[in-house]
Amino acid sequence: MIKLVKLKKILIIIIIMMISLSLNIKAFEVNVEKEVYIKDENILLKDIAEINNISQNDLEKIKNIDLGQAPLPGYKKYLNKELFNLLIKKQGYSTEKYTLNIPNQVIVKRKSKQINSSEIEGYIKNHLSNILSDVTDNFSIDINFRQKQITVPDKEYSIEIIGNREIKVGRMTLPVRLIIENKEYKRFYVPIEIKAFKKAYVAKRYISQGSKIRRNDYEFKLVEIDSLDDSKIIKEDTDLFNNSIELSYTLKQGDILKKNNYNTSYLINWGDQIQAQVIVGDIELSLMVTARERGKIGEYIKVENPKNNHQFNAKVISPQLVQVIKD
Repeated sequence: MIKLVKLKKILIIIIIMMISLSLNIKAFEVNVEKEVYIKDENILLKDIAEINNISQNDLEKIKNIDLGQAPLPGYKKYLNKELFNLLIKKQGYSTEKYTLNIPNQVIVKRKSKQINSSEIEGYIKNHLSNILSDVTDNFSIDINFRQKQITVPDKEYSIEIIGNREIKVGRMTLPVRLIIENKEYKRFYVPIEIKAFKKAYVAKRYISQGSKIRRNDYEFKLVEIDSLDDSKIIKEDTDLFNNSIELSYTLKQGDILKKNNYNTSYLINWGDQIQAQVIVGDIELSLMVTARERGKIGEYIKVENPKNNHQFNAKVISPQLVQVIKD
């Protein structure tokens, strides 16, 4: 009888220990503060919760529970405690296997930082300056970016001008985007104004149509231009003033003398026998050639060597001379 009583006591103790051990193994805790901060686009349990008394196997099952999309930077989102309950149960856990130390409503905020508009303006100015410095003698860039600060996720970012936008003189809108994790996060359309300047020959006075183009009537100086295409701008070392060329358009004081302001007659006509000067490095050759095109001063025309019928392009220097220069 005594042995039977002792056996019962031992059995009860074993059962209590087993129940206690079972509870300690199965029950785990999920702790979440009332206000939490998230860095990524989605809210994962592991990023906002402290999980205790849990096996590695159970942790792997619940740590990546997705609680939905994170709020935009500067905003917040509310999560109800019951959502945590439902999603953990969905993983196959009954309520006695875990404990939620969570307020009835959790406030989720996105980690963010501010970008000053001056940083974006600086990027745009640097990009445009690299382009304009190659095609102008001087320029100015005015940027009217209305947003003083931009709120973005607390992550690395880059600034990029969209596409191969043609840069023009005057007012234009430049599309710019912020890139985060190789994706476009935000796009802006930034109003800019570009003024460009180039050295050119400018009329000192009113010069009427038909007047001879004389050097004393023009000043070579820095002036504002209306196009980055300088193909009509006359270079300083021109020989234009030595050829008795007449203006085909009237110029007012301050007007730029351009290549379309005058007409030059053809110095060489098809079939003319002329001298070709060929310069290759330090070697200079002269030969007689036949013009196979007509041309004005400074233009390139096709000429032909009558000895072997070889044709090549040469620059018109005078009515009797064309020139070829090769490095």
